[in-house]
Amino acid sequence: MRKLKANWFERVLMEVAPGMARRRAEEKLLCRAYYSAAETGRRKDGWTTTNGTAEQLNRGDRDRIRARARDLERNDDLYKGIIKDLERNVVSRGIILQANVSGADGEEDDAINNAIEKAWKIWSRPENCTVTGALSLCEVQRMAVRRRFVDGGLLILKVVRDGKLRLQLLEVDDLDTTITGYQGRRVVGGVEIDGYARPVAYHIRKLDVMGYYSGEAIRVPADRVIYLSCQDRVSQVREVSPSASSLARVDDIEQLMEAAIKKEQVQACFAVAVTSETPSGVGLGRSLSPTAGSGGRNEAAYPEEVIYPGMIKHLLPGESITSINPAGQSTTADGLIRSIQRQAGAGAGLSYEAVSRDLSQTNYSSGRMGQLQDRRTYGEWQQYLIDHFLQPVFCEWLQLEVLGGRLILPDYWTQPDRYESVRWVPPGWDWIDPLKEANANKVALETAQTTLQKICASRGEDYRDVLAQWQREKKQLAEFAAENTPKEEI
Repeated sequence: MRKLKANWFERVLMEVAPGMARRRAEEKLLCRAYYSAAETGRRKDGWTTTNGTAEQLNRGDRDRIRARARDLERNDDLYKGIIKDLERNVVSRGIILQANVSGADGEEDDAINNAIEKAWKIWSRPENCTVTGALSLCEVQRMAVRRRFVDGGLLILKVVRDGKLRLQLLEVDDLDTTITGYQGRRVVGGVEIDGYARPVAYHIRKLDVMGYYSGEAIRVPADRVIYLSCQDRVSQVREVSPSASSLARVDDIEQLMEAAIKKEQVQACFAVAVTSETPSGVGLGRSLSPTAGSGGRNEAAYPEEVIYPGMIKHLLPGESITSINPAGQSTTADGLIRSIQRQAGAGAGLSYEAVSRDLSQTNYSSGRMGQLQDRRTYGEWQQYLIDHFLQPVFCEWLQLEVLGGRLILPDYWTQPDRYESVRWVPPGWDWIDPLKEANANKVALETAQTTLQKICASRGEDYRDVLAQWQREKKQLAEFAAENTPKEEI
């Protein structure tokens, strides 16, 4: 409990009337909160303290937040830099499938694993992956990261055409928010839920190619939809952009930079104003007589002026110049911009260096520490894509491939888990000092603290591909050496 400081009156009252002073202190204590964050007063008047369910608080601002985030996505370099950083590090060239089917002896079945991985790579091509044929699986992953960060979510419909799986991407705007109920179940923001708030179906608006709403909606069962959303509360049904807390600060940077640029442009202008002692008006082209209804001033004689370098301006008699010189230098904006960039990056879980690409104040230790924290953020995004998108899509794709006879997998229908337990290899990252990392990996491998599989996975590679390539290169080196060795030496 926080202690209350007594003022001079209370100290005097304690000496004169201790009982009254004690009652006054008790009443004062009751007016205070047990937590400083719950205190009220002038300092806390602007602090919004509205409680409610997630949907009560979010539904009124969700569309506006999304619209502002999209505006920054189009026009703001800092915001686009955060998006590109997530795309580049979470997905890069794609999260790779690594089949992990073992035989009865516990050894990996290379023939089946290679067949699954080969078929998956073929399906991942744009013409096979999406219904439009425009995006590959890697590009779909990048789109999911982008739209989840900007819009807060993305809808992916699983469509079966000619016995093959196809993906159809829809934006969260396509959810019909006008429907409030369906067969006794609630529909929240286009998402139909049961009594446990579990999605049962999604009501999607029918739009033409130009985006015009036909007034009809399609009800799609939840098992046919992958809804990649950002949710922070258990009572939340619809998404909210995770960049909501950073939008105002990113916009502040844009306005601050614009103001600084304008100030530099004004300060770079050297101009001269000339006054005349006699009202000759030569070369001015102005009338000195006021016009009716202008309040004694000729509005046509005072057009809007623009200052430019080297300008010489003639003034009317009696007019004078008052300079407008904003205090301070625009260079003071640098520290403020860095602080705002740091805050904007923190909202996305990224360091200042990752957001700004400014490494001028970074050494090896601080750079490595920042990268470690950033990679934890990237890892969270990668795991979300694996759990909510890649693994469900793979399981359904594998089932359709077996049904269509394109993959022959023994005992698939009796042991599906054997074939669906695959590994996903996210893209790897390079360190600041590769030699130190290589030596650390060597020691960890020799002391059984890691495996070749984990080392290769940290670099986004399949260890089996690395071993196979190493064997091929070793064989080719031996053949090359044998062919180029002189016979007398043999």
